[in-house]
Amino acid sequence: MRESRIFTLLVLVLAAIGGAFAADPLLAKPIRVDAVEVEMVADTQAFNAGASFKLGLRIRHDPHWHTYWRNPGDSGLPTVFAPKATGAGFEFGEIQWPAPQRLKVGPLLNFGYEGELLLPVTVKVPADLAPGNYSFSAQAQWLVCKDVCIPGEALVTLSLPLQVGDIATPGAKSTTKPITKPSAWQSLFEATAARTPREVLVMQADIAEQGKGRQLLLRHPAVSAGQQAAAQLEFFPYAEGLIANAAPQLWNNGKVAGEPAQVLEIVLADGVDRTKLDAAGLFGQAAGVLVRDGQAFELLAKPAAFGRDWQRGEAIASPAASAGSSAAADSPLSFGIALLFAALGGLILNLMPCVFPVIGLKVLGFVDQGKQVPRAALRSSLFFAAGVLVSFWVLAGLLLALRSAGQTLGWGFQLQSPWFVAAMALLFVVIGLNLSGLFEFGVSMTRLGAPAHDTAGTVSSAGISSATSSIRHFSSGALAVLVATPCTAPFMGSALGYTLSQPTAPTLAVFSAMGLGMALPYIVLGAFPGWITWLPKSGRWMESLKQFLAFPMYATAVWLGWVLVQQAGPDAVLALGGATILLSLAAWIYGRFIQTATRTNLRAWFALLVSVACAAWAASPILREPQPAGFTAGSAAAESSVTSGLRTTTSATGKARWGIWSPEAVEQSLAQGHPVLVDFTAAWCVSCQANKLLVLERETVINAMGAKNVVGLRADWTQRNPKITAALAAFGRNGVPLYVLYKPGASSPTVLPELLTQTIVLQALASL
Repeated sequence: MRESRIFTLLVLVLAAIGGAFAADPLLAKPIRVDAVEVEMVADTQAFNAGASFKLGLRIRHDPHWHTYWRNPGDSGLPTVFAPKATGAGFEFGEIQWPAPQRLKVGPLLNFGYEGELLLPVTVKVPADLAPGNYSFSAQAQWLVCKDVCIPGEALVTLSLPLQVGDIATPGAKSTTKPITKPSAWQSLFEATAARTPREVLVMQADIAEQGKGRQLLLRHPAVSAGQQAAAQLEFFPYAEGLIANAAPQLWNNGKVAGEPAQVLEIVLADGVDRTKLDAAGLFGQAAGVLVRDGQAFELLAKPAAFGRDWQRGEAIASPAASAGSSAAADSPLSFGIALLFAALGGLILNLMPCVFPVIGLKVLGFVDQGKQVPRAALRSSLFFAAGVLVSFWVLAGLLLALRSAGQTLGWGFQLQSPWFVAAMALLFVVIGLNLSGLFEFGVSMTRLGAPAHDTAGTVSSAGISSATSSIRHFSSGALAVLVATPCTAPFMGSALGYTLSQPTAPTLAVFSAMGLGMALPYIVLGAFPGWITWLPKSGRWMESLKQFLAFPMYATAVWLGWVLVQQAGPDAVLALGGATILLSLAAWIYGRFIQTATRTNLRAWFALLVSVACAAWAASPILREPQPAGFTAGSAAAESSVTSGLRTTTSATGKARWGIWSPEAVEQSLAQGHPVLVDFTAAWCVSCQANKLLVLERETVINAMGAKNVVGLRADWTQRNPKITAALAAFGRNGVPLYVLYKPGASSPTVLPELLTQTIVLQALASL
C-alpha cells in the first residue's frame, strides 16, 4: 500500500513538473517549417507594468539557406512579424532590423540573413495593467531561399506574466529595485542589438556620371576630421530599385579638390537620377544602413557638390567590392534591354499557336475595311491595340497586387485554376458555334474584327455602328491576350523575369512594351491597308474562311478539356461535356428562335436561361477541390515512377521516363555524379507541350540523355505550386517553359532557350 502511494505521489510530482515545463512558453519547442526553425522569444521571463521589454522572432536557417532584410535586394520578400496581445493597452514598435549581408544568388544579389536570426520588437506595457498572464501572438511570414525559394508562415505564440514586486506608495521613495528575470535568449537579443544601427552617421553625397551610368558618391568624414580611416564600408539602402545591387561598391582613397578623402562609389540603377533619389527620400532623412568595419550606422546623406573634384585613388579591400565584382559580370537585365526583349517577345507571340485562331479573323477585318473604308482599318487596329494594352495592364496589376499581398504567381497563373480552364473551353465552343453560323452576335468579342454581315449573308461595312464596332475591336484585342497566355515566346521569359524584383513603374513599362509588340503588326496593317492587296477581294470566300476558322476554336476547346483532366481528374470531362452540350443548346435557341424572331419570344428566352443555368449546374463539380498534384496525369508522377537517382530511359509507351522534380532530387542526383535536366512545364503551356513532343520525347534526345547518365526531372506547374514558383523566380523567371541543365561540380547550371530544338539539347548534352 505504501509503495503504491509513493508511486502515485511520484507520478503526480513528475506530472506537475512536466506540466510546468509544458506551460512555460519559453521552454516550448520551436516550429519547424521547411528549411527554417521559428519561434517567438522574449528578453525577459516576466515584465513590469509601465515598463517595456522586447519580443522577437527567432529564425534558425538550415545551412546555406537565407531569409530577407526589409529591402530584399534584387529578389525576395521581407519577413513579416507584427505581434499582438490579448490585453488592451500594449504598444508594439516596428521590427528593429539588424544589418544584413550581401547574398549572391546566380545573377542576383540580395540583402538578407543566414544562420541564426532575431528580429526584435519593443513592447510598451500599460501602467495600469492588472496582474496575470498575457498571451502574445503573430502570424509570421517569410521567404526562405537557397537554390530555390519557399514561402512559409507560422503562428508563433508566447505567454508571459506580469511581474509583481514591491510597489512604492505615492510620494514615497522606493527602497526596492524592480525585479528582473532575464530569459535564456538575453544574449541573442544583445548580439542582435550590437548589429542594429543605433547611431546616425552623416556623409556628404553627390551624383557623378561614371562610365555608362550614374554613381552615388558617399564621402566619409573620417579623413577630413582627422579620425581613423575606415577599412571596410558597405551600404544597404532602405528604398528598393535605387542602386544596382549586384554591382561592386568601390571603397577607396583619393582626393577631393586636392585634399585626402575616402569615398564609397555606388552604381545607381538604370534611369535613377537626382530627382528620383529626392523622391525616394535619400537626402534629408535616414537613407539606409552603413556598415563600417563591422559596426552598423544609420546613414544620413547630405547633398554636396564634390563629384567633379573627386579623383579616385587606391582601392581599399572591402567585402562590398569582392562580393559585387563577381556578380557584376552576371548582372540582371537592364531596364532598356528588358523593354526591348518584352517588345520582341510580344511581336513573336503572334506566331505562337495560342494566337493562331484569332489571326485569320483579324485579317478578314482588314480585307473588308481596308479595301472599302481605309480609315476604318486604322480605327479598328487602334482599338484592337488598346484592347491588347489594357489587357496587359490588367495582368500586370493583378500580379503586382498579388505580389504585394505576399503571393508568388507567374505568367499564365489564371490557367492554374480548373474553373478558369473550363470557362475558357466553353468560351471557345461558343466562339466556334458563332463562326459556324449557328447564331450571330454582332457586338460580341467573338467577331474579332471580322466584317459585318447583313441578313442575306453578304459583307457590309455599314452594318454596325461606330461605337459598337469600337467595342468589338477592343474586345477582340482583349481576347487575343487571353488566348495568348498559355504561350511563352522567345525573349518573353527574361523580360517577365525582370519584373520580379522591380517596383510598379518598370513592371508596367515592361508589360506595356509587350502589349505594343503584340499589337504592332495590326497597327502597321491598319495604317497601310494597301499592303494586303495581294489578297483576293472581299466576297463569299470570306464567309467560308470564317466558318473554317471555327475548327481551330473547337480544337482549342478540346485541348483545354485535356488540361482540365490534368487538374481535376477524369470526372471533370463529364462535367465539361454536359456543360458544353447545354451551352450549345442555349446558342441554338438564341440563333433559331430569338435572333431571327420579329418580336420578343418570352418562351425562347426562358428556355435559353434554363439551358444556361443547367450548363452552370453541370459544370459545378469542376469548382470543387482539384486532385492532389501527384494525381496529375500529365505530370512526372503519371509518366514514371523513376527515382531521382536513375538515368533517363524509355518507357513501354516509347516516351521518356522522367522523375518528379524537387530540390532534394537535384542535389541527390548531383551527389551521385549524375547530370540533371529539369523540365519546368505545365499542361496548359502550349510551348511546353510542343517542346516535349518535338524534342524531349524524341529517340535521339532520349538516347543522348541515357548515354550521358542524365537524370530527367519534371517540375509540373499545371496546378499552383509555391516551390516551383520560387524555383522559377530563383532563375529570374515567372513563367514556363524553363529548361535547366545541372552539371556535377559546376558553379552554376545552364539555362536553355524557351523554344527547343533537338540540336540545342544535343549540343548542351555534348558539353557534358
